[in-house]
Amino acid sequence: WGGLVIDICRENGTLASFLKVFKESCRLAIDEKLDYMKPGLEACNAALEACCRQMESLTDAESVIELMAVMGVKPDESTFGFLAYLYARKGLKEKIKELESLMDGGSKRVLYSNLISGYAKVGDLDSVSDVVLQSLKGGDCSFCEETYCEVVKGFIESKSVKSLATLIIEAHKLEALSTEADKSVVFVIVNGCIDLGFSVKFILDEMDAQGGSGGIGVYVPILKAYCKENRTAEATQLVKEISSSGVQLDV
Repeated sequence: WGGLVIDICRENGTLASFLKVFKESCRLAIDEKLDYMKPGLEACNAALEACCRQMESLTDAESVIELMAVMGVKPDESTFGFLAYLYARKGLKEKIKELESLMDGGSKRVLYSNLISGYAKVGDLDSVSDVVLQSLKGGDCSFCEETYCEVVKGFIESKSVKSLATLIIEAHKLEALSTEADKSVVFVIVNGCIDLGFSVKFILDEMDAQGGSGGIGVYVPILKAYCKENRTAEATQLVKEISSSGVQLDV
C-alpha cells in the first residue's frame, strides 16, 4: 500500500511526513494484528529514504530496519543503498563493512553509488576515489551520469584537480581493454567535467605532470566527450597535442 502517497511525498520533498504514517501503520499491524496495515517493501524503503536522505537520522533509520525485521520484510539493494548513504555521511566505516558483508554474491552497484554520493557530500574525496576504484575491481561500476557528476563536483569544489587526475589514471589502469570508450569511467568523469563547465585541459596537464596520461586509452574518451558537446576547437587542439606527444591516434 501507499504507492500514490509515497510518490506525492517524494515529489514534494516531504517523505519525512510519510514516516509518521508508516510508523502508525506498523503499530497497527504489529500491536492490533491488522495484517492489511502491514507496509510492503516499497513503503519500508520510502520510510528509510526519509530517514537517510532527508532527515539523516541514524536512530530513525535503525528503527525502520527493526520494524522491517519484526514484520518479516526482507531488504533489497535499495534498502542497503539508503543505509550506505547515511553511513557514508556519518563516517561509519564499520557499519559500511557490515552492509558489504550482507551483500556477498550480489551486485553492489546501488550500494557503491550511494556511498559515492554520501562521501562526496561531506568532502571525503579519498573515500570517493576508493569506492570508484573498488567498484571497477568488482565490475559494479555502471553508475548513472548523476553519480559521476557528484564525483567531479566534489573534487572541483575542493580544488583537488590533482586527486581527480590521479583517480582518472588509476581508473584507466583498472578498466578492461575491451571497454568501449563512451562507456568507460574515464569518459563519464571527463564528460561530467564538461557538463559542469570545468576545463579538462587542467586535468590533462595534471595527468601529464604525474607521468600517467594513460596514452590513447585516456585521450579517446576525452575526444569523444568534446565531440558529444560539439566543442570542436578543444577537440582540434587536443588532437594536435596528442600528435606532438608521439601517441598515434586512430579513431
